[in-house]
Amino acid sequence: MEATPVVPTTPSTPTGPHRHGGCRTGHRPPAARPLASAASRAERVAPDPDVVALLGTLSRDAFLADLETLAAHHTRRSESTGFDEVATWAQDALADAGYTVTTQPVPRGGGHCRNVIADRPGSGEEPRDVVLVTAHLDSINLSGPAEPAPGADDNGSGSAGLLALARALADRPVVRDLRLILFGGEEEGLFGSVAYVAALPDDERARIRAVLNMDMIGGRNTPEPGVLLEGAEVSQDVIYALARAAATYTDLAVTTSLHPFNSDHVPFIDAGIPAVLTIEADDSANARPHTAADTVASVDLALAMEILRMNLAFVTEQIR
Repeated sequence: MEATPVVPTTPSTPTGPHRHGGCRTGHRPPAARPLASAASRAERVAPDPDVVALLGTLSRDAFLADLETLAAHHTRRSESTGFDEVATWAQDALADAGYTVTTQPVPRGGGHCRNVIADRPGSGEEPRDVVLVTAHLDSINLSGPAEPAPGADDNGSGSAGLLALARALADRPVVRDLRLILFGGEEEGLFGSVAYVAALPDDERARIRAVLNMDMIGGRNTPEPGVLLEGAEVSQDVIYALARAAATYTDLAVTTSLHPFNSDHVPFIDAGIPAVLTIEADDSANARPHTAADTVASVDLALAMEILRMNLAFVTEQIR
């Protein structure tokens, strides 16, 4: 990865209640304002024909089908049978795509909550770097555990997006290792990602080249389709590479922030690991998440596919 600096905002890190919760709706830490456009910092480069061909394999229909499967459950709250069912479904889907799938228990009530981890080894000399793609699988309705929580955008869109990337990369020759993780327990306090990072041995932490987290990639909150790339100082090279991928392969308007909060990139950043959240632009303006209104009908499929194009181009460049 090129060490080209990106300086989106004053690099302070917020603390307090917005740091490790799962709810972003209507909130942004005061330190995170203003966001900066990355357009002037990431120039479009000549598209790689091989990457362009790979992007052509992304299927809007398959993404929609997975999104509908996820949102069809009354709730995917971490302790629910709905979460258990979608976790098992996702395990099977990743195994069918050729990945080695394991699970990690997450300490939430009910015994159903777990992280689903899918691995594909690279062909490079060991020890190899590893690139992580993550999303949270659970949903929540803040009105109560019995209320409908379809969680189509938050975060059916990110989970379906992870499956889309998994299928696109399943047969592609790779040099570095690829690991895909669907986290449980995000909405109630990032329990899945905190448990995952805490269990990482030092040598495994050192292998992580980049973490790409997808959370809410399908809400159109701005006049033009846009994405927020959110990380920290340790993440600046990853932010730049994603912004360059967006400029080269998409029409996305890119904003950036060095003030991470309330999603699964935070525990990695706290451990000094370069992680970036890719999320719909102006996500705090979206009032549907964590309510019964977060349905498939409210998801902008065109926006989600553009963000997936950016993410797939980035991951492809990192693992080859």
